[in-house]
Amino acid sequence: MKQLSPTQAIIIVAAIQFVYILDFIMLLPLGPDLAQALAFPSDKLGWLSAAYTAAAVVSGLLAVRLLDSFDRRSVLLLAFGAVGLCTLAATCASSLWTLMLARGLTGLCGGPAIALGMAIIIDSTPPERRGRAIGKVMLGFSMAVIVGVPLALELARCGGWRMPFYAVAGLAATVWLLAAWRLPKLRQHLDQPRKQPVSARSLLAQPAVRAACLVQALSQFSAFLVIPQFSAYLLLNLGFPRERLGMLYFAGGVTAMVTVQLLGRLADRAGPLPAAAIASLAFCTGLAPFFGISTLPLLLFFILFMAGNAGRNVTLAALTSQVPGPHERAGFMSLQNIVQDLAITVAALTSSLMLGETADGRLTGMNMIALLSAAMAIAVLCALPRLHKPLAQLAPK
Repeated sequence: MKQLSPTQAIIIVAAIQFVYILDFIMLLPLGPDLAQALAFPSDKLGWLSAAYTAAAVVSGLLAVRLLDSFDRRSVLLLAFGAVGLCTLAATCASSLWTLMLARGLTGLCGGPAIALGMAIIIDSTPPERRGRAIGKVMLGFSMAVIVGVPLALELARCGGWRMPFYAVAGLAATVWLLAAWRLPKLRQHLDQPRKQPVSARSLLAQPAVRAACLVQALSQFSAFLVIPQFSAYLLLNLGFPRERLGMLYFAGGVTAMVTVQLLGRLADRAGPLPAAAIASLAFCTGLAPFFGISTLPLLLFFILFMAGNAGRNVTLAALTSQVPGPHERAGFMSLQNIVQDLAITVAALTSSLMLGETADGRLTGMNMIALLSAAMAIAVLCALPRLHKPLAQLAPK
């Protein structure tokens, strides 16, 4: 049986991550275009994120018990292939509700695919190099923002809102073929001894797992209070030009890509706390425009927010990757995805409920949403010192 090298694993999983993240996040800057084309209020954009992540929670609850019982390659190809088909189905949407249905189906398939991808990375990488490996995989996120989102915005501007979905579905098919060609059967985890079947209950019985889930939930909740509304607020409230929105996301993505690599290395060398502190400071500073602070260029605040959020993600991923044993890694990653998706769903619905829309289409209530986001980000930073010690103690050596 041919072996999967760490480099091959990183390339394949980063490509899957790129498609998955692009499929999810492109909807957020495209929000104003979608609202206009499908005739629904801009303050309901958070519902699209909530539909996607709520469906991912449902599939995750099933996947957390089942994923570690099968060959990782077979299930990954099945789940990721379904993601491409569901993305294509979104082009048939004719209203907010039909688009929510299509996005929900995509989320239903996407969660298990990403959980398996991250389990493959953890399986193939030694603990002391996982921060850098996860940082490289998260290049998929940065590249989605740098390349994918600007191209999606331009495709939508030139060819209508359906064009980005056609493009992502085609890209998903290409990556699926790459994975089918290069991935060997991945069954080594099935040879590990098990004391009991992996389930959400058995995982949550471990204090380190509960700690990891708590930090993940707080981090994602703080980010997705703001992320679904960012594009609409920039365009409708701050008068940012639509034709320059792609370049704004390009600049934010470049900064996030550099930040992920630097903080991934810092987390490996000095531990997660210094890296998390730097990332949290940048994240909170990036919220300044929502409070009416405009003495500095908007671009600066946006890239600080993007870099801070990406930096927190890689720091927490490096820390929590040490928690599960080999036989429960896919189940643990699925549980992490459940927690993440629940937090995103609640955050998106919370921000939508807190938002209002004026007669001229401007959003109201963003200052209170940004304040809550900053408070949750600080809570993550305050919780890490208490959680780091038990996580480190319980991690397998």
